[in-house]
Amino acid sequence: MENYQLIRSNRKTLALSIDTNGTLIVRAPFLMHTAQINAFIQKQRVWIEQTRKKVAMLPPVPRFSPKDGAAIPYWGRTLVLQSAAVAKVTLHGDILQYPAQKDATALIIRWLEKQAREELQQRIQVLSQSMNQTPTSFRFSRAKGRWGSMSTRGTLSLNRALVHCPPDVIDYVIIHELCHIPHPNHSPAFWREVEHWMPGYRSKKQWLKAHASLVSFLPDGK
Repeated sequence: MENYQLIRSNRKTLALSIDTNGTLIVRAPFLMHTAQINAFIQKQRVWIEQTRKKVAMLPPVPRFSPKDGAAIPYWGRTLVLQSAAVAKVTLHGDILQYPAQKDATALIIRWLEKQAREELQQRIQVLSQSMNQTPTSFRFSRAKGRWGSMSTRGTLSLNRALVHCPPDVIDYVIIHELCHIPHPNHSPAFWREVEHWMPGYRSKKQWLKAHASLVSFLPDGK
């Protein structure tokens, strides 16, 4: 039997994904029987194996390294880390200065997450008003398997790793999830809605696939 990570929620359908380590992640409704989940997995065996092969061919996952000269993808540009006699993490152009102390990793991650929260909330507000689709709440996520999600209750979850993506790609993720409010699936009507609000969305979708390893750039537990 296939080993997998099971995540239950208020969703109505099953969904499968493969993380950067090749682990199968199954998202299922709270009350769905395990036998039904396993049967669905067996039907998707070919897709699972093909996807694992694609994931295995991706470049190695970049790892965050808090040292001078290390690079961090940031809103479509690259920041260079530099230790300095500063009291807190400070951005100067494309140089991100940080205090030279033992918990530098935690300080930098907290700074990045603060920027991500603020920027994502602003973009959610702008795009929600434009599309007339407002989520009931916003949740900041550290999930390893997806960039964003929209629950059946209207909770929008966005991954902190979006801080490493270009602005137009971030907008695509938000638009994608907001389109799930009127279309809680990936039907042709859903994709027409996405294209209405973001013509040429396919290039953004492809960018996310090509850079899937960025969801694991920052370490856990910080």
